[in-house]
Amino acid sequence: MSYKKNITRIGAEIYFVWSFLLLLNPFQLRAQLSEGADSIANGKFVKKSIYAPQALQHGSLYNKLWGIHYRDMYIKPILAKTLDLSEVEGGLVLERQIPHIHGLFMRNGAGDLFLVRVVGGSSTFMQSAFFRDIYNKNDFKETYLDKFIGDAYTITNPYSFLVADRLADQLGLASFNPQIYYLPKGATVDTIADGSCISDRLVAIYDLKKYNTDSHVFTTEEVLKKVQDSKSYFVNQDEYVRERLLDMLIGDWNKVPENWMWYEKQSGDSLIYSPIVLDRGQAFTKVDGIFLKSMLGVLNLGSISSYDGEFKKMKKSNSLSFALDVALSSRSGGDVWINQAKFIQQELTDKKIDEAFQRFPKEIQGADTKALKSNFKKRKKLLVQAAQKYYNILQTTPVIVGTVENDRFEIDQFSGDSLSVSIFSGDSDNFLYRKNFNKRSKEIWIYGLDGDDSFVQRGDRKYAKPLLLIGGNGENAYHLHDGNNIKIYDYKEHNKTRDALEGAGMMLTDVENVHQYDYEKLKYKTLDFTPMGIYDSDLGLSLGAYLTYTMYGFKRVPYTYRHRLGYNYLEGFSYLGFFPPFDERFNLIVQASLTTPNNFYNFFGFGNQTPGYKDEKNSYNQVKIDRYNIAPSLYWRLNDWQRFIGTAAFELFQLKDKYDESRFINHVYEHGDQIFKNKTFVDLGLTYEISQKFGDAVSKVEFSTTLGWKLNLGHADRNFTYWKGNAGINLKISDRITFATKVVGNLLFTDKYEFYQAATTKLRGYRDNRFIGKQSMYQFSDLRFDLGRLENPFTPVLYGVFGGFDYGRVWYADEKSKKWHSSCGGGFWLTFFKKYTGKFSYFGSKDGGRFYIDLGMGF
Repeated sequence: MSYKKNITRIGAEIYFVWSFLLLLNPFQLRAQLSEGADSIANGKFVKKSIYAPQALQHGSLYNKLWGIHYRDMYIKPILAKTLDLSEVEGGLVLERQIPHIHGLFMRNGAGDLFLVRVVGGSSTFMQSAFFRDIYNKNDFKETYLDKFIGDAYTITNPYSFLVADRLADQLGLASFNPQIYYLPKGATVDTIADGSCISDRLVAIYDLKKYNTDSHVFTTEEVLKKVQDSKSYFVNQDEYVRERLLDMLIGDWNKVPENWMWYEKQSGDSLIYSPIVLDRGQAFTKVDGIFLKSMLGVLNLGSISSYDGEFKKMKKSNSLSFALDVALSSRSGGDVWINQAKFIQQELTDKKIDEAFQRFPKEIQGADTKALKSNFKKRKKLLVQAAQKYYNILQTTPVIVGTVENDRFEIDQFSGDSLSVSIFSGDSDNFLYRKNFNKRSKEIWIYGLDGDDSFVQRGDRKYAKPLLLIGGNGENAYHLHDGNNIKIYDYKEHNKTRDALEGAGMMLTDVENVHQYDYEKLKYKTLDFTPMGIYDSDLGLSLGAYLTYTMYGFKRVPYTYRHRLGYNYLEGFSYLGFFPPFDERFNLIVQASLTTPNNFYNFFGFGNQTPGYKDEKNSYNQVKIDRYNIAPSLYWRLNDWQRFIGTAAFELFQLKDKYDESRFINHVYEHGDQIFKNKTFVDLGLTYEISQKFGDAVSKVEFSTTLGWKLNLGHADRNFTYWKGNAGINLKISDRITFATKVVGNLLFTDKYEFYQAATTKLRGYRDNRFIGKQSMYQFSDLRFDLGRLENPFTPVLYGVFGGFDYGRVWYADEKSKKWHSSCGGGFWLTFFKKYTGKFSYFGSKDGGRFYIDLGMGF
């Protein structure tokens, strides 16, 4: 499981999204409670709930499938003091919004800083890549999906931040004593990031007076840069590790970089950065229901799980914070994690825990809160083991980072599985820190960054794990005793004469992505499953799936390598491998296929005027063919819009149904004809491609030309040269109207070819390979009308219609045909969630017509 996922699970996402759309209840959910919420004035106090009670009423089937969560807490009114922001601390004025936590930074006249957050309805649920791509609040308004999302918010405990803040205070961590208030209607015109007004809602106000000086508070991105700028800048390791262990204790899975701020403190000649956590609202999550957990996994939110008394799947549950943990706790050994876990166990006595859980509003205290407290105490007992386990996980992919100053890295290899890395300031004995590694570390990366750095290695590395040394700008030196399994990366200008490599590999490259440190770049792998399906009135129903394995190592553009294995009922097995090198100009791609007995090729004879056999079944013209091939290709990118592709393929063909008189082919070729014998070919080709955008009016221009040579390994006299090419353009006539056209041509320079190698046309109203010959040319054109949004109660749907016209023909030796074939038709498309498109089309021709359903991404 990776710490950060950018995975394509198209089919699975569609399946699950449609599943829950069909099961939703049409009840209106409102996060703003100005309509229908329980609001009983009691002097300066009111009783207020987060959601209107009727908004979360669902049937038993819905509850069983999607869960109940903390719904009762969201609709239970609590007693809250009425507050006018203009009267708080002399009056609070908006300073800026904090979109990722739906909060507002506000100041009073004295310059004191406060945070105002709406209680409940956290937007964190929407932070997965899937939702970021497709979710817009206005687009989803008044749809069942919006109601589902609102209900899904209730997996988070809306008042957990009160308990978590008190626990942090008891552990000496940053705390802000948040208090819940009710802002009356019209009390303010300020809005949170999604445009929702904060009046007539329950809000929490955090006191940030101690962090008033902005110049001493920094973002995570700023701190990551600062610790690289100087050896005198450090992250407070004890407090950071303690914060992370508290996260694990309360089950807070949402420690993304934006949820951290950092307070700068002077300590002698050093600057220490201590963590500030403003959002602890994702604790004590309750994920129930048969489908919801699977749904979260599909949406790349698998780190969310139900809170219980055990630590389960620690890497997965900490996936959002894993990269930061590797980067910010890199100076901490296992002893720091163990000592901080013991400190927490000692400090959080049962009395203090009881006190913290009393901060839940009394109206919602009951069986749920008692169970949470019981599970918290169980976790506390297991915290030392959990800390050791998580530290071991962090050490599987360790990354050591120097500074932009001069550094000296000393690597001592004690055995094949054991080594230590020490960092010193330049050539001095100014020791910074030492880190020990054992067999759990599968590969170690050491970044020198800029400056004149030296890397010194001692000891025998006969069975040692891979070690990567990455030099930055500067005069670097490498002094190795044993370079076995060591890889060095430096710039091309690097002077090797000062190095003692002793068998280490060295790659000199000026590709900046190699030398630049990115804390999110860690070694991991992903495994994705993608079902697929298509219906065609010629080919029939085609079902299958893809399994994609991707490795993200040090060498990645954007990954190290990728294997995709597919199976399709009609076409059989397929393989596609991507192996990009460091140089982004080149890419190696390997394709292979192995057909099933269901694979076929349409054959109507040679020529431009062959009959269509409309009175026969489709199977009459189908020829069963076994096809095996492997085709490595080298892609050479000249620039962003043009590239060369060199391909060398090996192919094997074998025709079936040799003596089946019910097939057309047996009326063309006699028994024993050479066509039925196994054929092996080598296909060598060179392609030049252009793909360019020219602004809004010309949205795409494509051009491709290929020259190739096909070698028949069994019959040298049947080798042939071929050419194929295409050119296309997309013109945007207006905001809603697009014209797209493409011309395709094929040319064989001999008459000695097999029918399944012939030039053909792809006219959408005819069956595949309807006309074949020595040369072919065809063009298809579409006029597309984007009709905007289709109003419906389920989910946002964009739709449009299109009309198309195709024409084309083939040329065959000794045939004097002047006929051009044509087809016309059209269809419509529906786009769901802004990324998945279903296209439905029908095109007619003199042969009849062809109906097609295509599901995929984009038009």
